[in-house]
Amino acid sequence: MTAVDGRVRIVTLLAQQRPEAVLGMTESEWVDFKSTGLEGPYDLGQESKKYELAKDVAAFANTNGGLIVCGFKATRRPTDLHETVVKPTPFAKRLVNAEKYKKVIAEYVRPLVSVEFSWFDDPTHQDLGYLVIEVQALPESDRWALVTRTLSEEGRLVKGGVSIPRRHGDQTEYVTPDEVYRLINNGFHAEPTLDLDLSVEDGIAISVTVDDSVIDSLMEKRRRELLASLPPSERRSGGQREGKSLFSNGQRAVEELRRLQEVTQVSLPDLLTRDLRSPQQYREEVEAYLEKNRGALLRMLNKAVAEEGKPLNLRLDNRSNAMLHQVEVIATVDPGYLVTVEPPEFTAALGNLPWPEPPEPYGKKTPAAGLKSSPIFPSWTFYADRRQSLAGPLPKCFTSEDGLAIKFPPVDLRAHAHTWLQPFMLCGHPSTAGAALLRWTATCTNRDGRQEKVLSIPVDELSVTLRPDGETPELVTK
Repeated sequence: MTAVDGRVRIVTLLAQQRPEAVLGMTESEWVDFKSTGLEGPYDLGQESKKYELAKDVAAFANTNGGLIVCGFKATRRPTDLHETVVKPTPFAKRLVNAEKYKKVIAEYVRPLVSVEFSWFDDPTHQDLGYLVIEVQALPESDRWALVTRTLSEEGRLVKGGVSIPRRHGDQTEYVTPDEVYRLINNGFHAEPTLDLDLSVEDGIAISVTVDDSVIDSLMEKRRRELLASLPPSERRSGGQREGKSLFSNGQRAVEELRRLQEVTQVSLPDLLTRDLRSPQQYREEVEAYLEKNRGALLRMLNKAVAEEGKPLNLRLDNRSNAMLHQVEVIATVDPGYLVTVEPPEFTAALGNLPWPEPPEPYGKKTPAAGLKSSPIFPSWTFYADRRQSLAGPLPKCFTSEDGLAIKFPPVDLRAHAHTWLQPFMLCGHPSTAGAALLRWTATCTNRDGRQEKVLSIPVDELSVTLRPDGETPELVTK
């Protein structure tokens, strides 16, 4: 489980009022569990507790961000490598004063750190609950977060000193004086580093649920359309003739006799321009075509649904003082998210899906008819007009070890400038309700290193069902 997945899981369990499911979880670089005293998790009446709050927040900000989960007792047994949650210790909400916590953090931590406070009620105690403090990681260009006080042996705050805490495993450690000197010395001679930010300017991801009845109905409708080229007497199921069921061998023998009768009644020029397939052979081609494209039908529905929403437009900001050349962004969708990603170039409707090229209709006058089977394409083609004209190359999609990745064309960015990446569609069915996460990395050609962050995408939940006519699909908001 990744750090992001673990954080989402803990918050989800508490929101579902399932604190017992947190038991057995271990502390790590991204989560710290705290039991509470009589005055709550941080008794701000004590200077040592003010320092502890500032220290905990700065430590997560100096690593990769994380959660401070208050209301659980964690201990390390002799056989354990890390502290493990052994029991919930919910406490009264009146013991939490988020504004005072924010004031302490703002006074004692530099630079400012993004912190969010969330309260979750306990299911068995009416006035008790749990506090989650979520700390965002500082960008590389803003590190390191300093605590602008030190703590004396008597537990009193001392002005004039600073400390740099950071998470290491399930512990908080401090940057040593030698490391502080090296950081300061390197800072005087360092070149500007990457400082990019990616945000959602417009659009949403779409979570789609398609009823099985929709797939079956669309397949049957397509079957009727293709079999309409047969003579009326041949449009019944391939295993019946004049109301009597025949075995497949018997049906094939009947078809061959009928074809032989037709051949004896036509001239050679007519024969060379006729469809040499029997109705049964054509029906088999149609069934093979439909079976081949059953999976493609679900993808076509996803793409049609995506057209109902707004394409995602991502804004890329250069927050540094340097010009960045050929900035390349690769965004990876959470592995549990089943998606369809397409540039917004095509318009499709649920009632008019762009099916792949079908077999040649039965009876078409062509010398090639009947000499070989019609091709069944492994992919599908869109026959719709472009929605808009997009300048420049389009994003490329590929599968990586971490999931579906989107590689955007490189761009140049002036200092403190921004640009918009090529819009795209994100549609499918996520494994976690309401969660659509993009893990993105950025590199450029004139700076070393790379930047890695996680972007949360808003999700709209939709369902594809059938209208009362039993044939036409429609889109329903959940």
